[in-house]
Amino acid sequence: MANWDRTMFTEKRLEDVLEEGMYMGRRIIHRDTPIDGGVYIGAGEREAIVVDSDKYPAIRKLYEKAKEKALVDKVDISVAKVLILNAVYDTVKEAMKYDEKAVDALVNLCHSGKDGKIALDMFISRNIGVCRHMALTCGALLELFKKEGYLRGDISIDRNTDGSGHAWCRYTNSGGEVYILDVARDYIGRIEKAANWDYRRPDEPK
Repeated sequence: MANWDRTMFTEKRLEDVLEEGMYMGRRIIHRDTPIDGGVYIGAGEREAIVVDSDKYPAIRKLYEKAKEKALVDKVDISVAKVLILNAVYDTVKEAMKYDEKAVDALVNLCHSGKDGKIALDMFISRNIGVCRHMALTCGALLELFKKEGYLRGDISIDRNTDGSGHAWCRYTNSGGEVYILDVARDYIGRIEKAANWDYRRPDEPK
């Protein structure tokens, strides 16, 4: 059975340095919280990933690419909504290669391995990442689409442990349908159709 307590472990591990739920001046990203502007911390000691599309340019550049894919030929916004999830998924898949060794090397180079902050843009600009970086990028792009009025649904970065830890992006549309964007495991689609990981939350039917 998957363990969904990773965020709780994170906050417990860092309780001595957290200030009103903030880590080094930034709110912590966890399930059902805003992504852009926050910091994503591990259940175990690793890099603290800062997501900030205002301060750093790489996320915005990817957003423009995703927008070009989704809004091809200036289609009606009602049609664009159907295309946005695929555009975000494809854009992130093209931009980030799954490479654990390259990620570790960058984290070591930046001395960020012991909960040190490092911008998500650092990984995007080097075209590397693992599940957490890919999920955060998907989530940040979807939030930008929502900010500009193209989406109305809820965006979340979910994670659990089932033998190994894993993170992905979850989108719930205004009709309550749940979609998963998991670039690391090559899946985009409805949650109930996923076969390569159990993305269902503890309170959702099995």
